[in-house]
Amino acid sequence: MEFIYEQTDVDTVLSRAKTNSYILQVGRELTLYGDYMAYRVDSACNAMNWQVTHATFDSIFSLYPSGQMPDFLYDTRADLFKVHERYLFDVYLYEDSTAHFDWTLLPDTTTVCGYLCRKAEATFRGIGWTAWYAPDIPMSFGPWKLKGLPGLVLWAYDDKGTHDIKLISARRGNNCPITFKRAGCFHMRRERVRKLMEKNKASPASYKSLTGLSVSHADGNGNPRPLPVKRKFYVPYELE
Repeated sequence: MEFIYEQTDVDTVLSRAKTNSYILQVGRELTLYGDYMAYRVDSACNAMNWQVTHATFDSIFSLYPSGQMPDFLYDTRADLFKVHERYLFDVYLYEDSTAHFDWTLLPDTTTVCGYLCRKAEATFRGIGWTAWYAPDIPMSFGPWKLKGLPGLVLWAYDDKGTHDIKLISARRGNNCPITFKRAGCFHMRRERVRKLMEKNKASPASYKSLTGLSVSHADGNGNPRPLPVKRKFYVPYELE
C-alpha cells in the first residue's frame, strides 16, 4: 500500500512554513516515509528500467523537484528505524531502536479521507503528539516514526505548532521497490546527528568550514565582504 500525506512544517524562529508531500510505502516487512517528489522521480526512472541519460534525468527532476528532506525506513521485524538526514552534500545515517510511544487512547473521533479515526496522545523526546488513527486500517504505524496504535495514523500534529501531517490519498502500490541508500553515508548515532543538524541549521557555520571550499562575496564595487551566516529553515521532530 501507499499513503500520501501533506505535511506542513513551521520554523517558529523564522516565522516561516513549508508544505510538502510525503509518501508512506508499506511492504510486507518494511515501511518507508519520504519525499513524494523523490519517489516520483524514482518511479519514472524505474519505468524506463533506469536506462536514463543525464539530460532525461534532469528533465524528470525539473518536473518533480525534491528537497533535502529526511527518509524514515522502518524494519517491522527488528522494530528498528534507519533514518537519512541531509545537509548540503552530506547524508547522515543513523539507527533508532528506541522509538516507542506511550500512547493514551482517547474517546474523541474525527473523519480523515473518509475513514473514522480515533484520538491518541503521547509525549516523545520532548514534544507532545496528537495522532488520529483509523482502526479500519489495521497497520500499527504511520508517518515519521509514529507507531504502536491499533490502526494506521492518518493525521498527526505536535504541541509546538511545528508539524502537521495529514493523509490526502491512499492507494495500492505500483510495484516500485522500497529502496534505501546505505553507501556514501556518514554512519552516526542518533544523538550526534541531531546535534549536527541543530548546529548546521539553527546556528550554521561558514560554508568553508563545512565543505572546505572557499566562496567569495563582494559588494557592488567588487570589494570583498564576509559571507552572511544565517539560520536555515529548521524544524526538528525531536528535542532530546
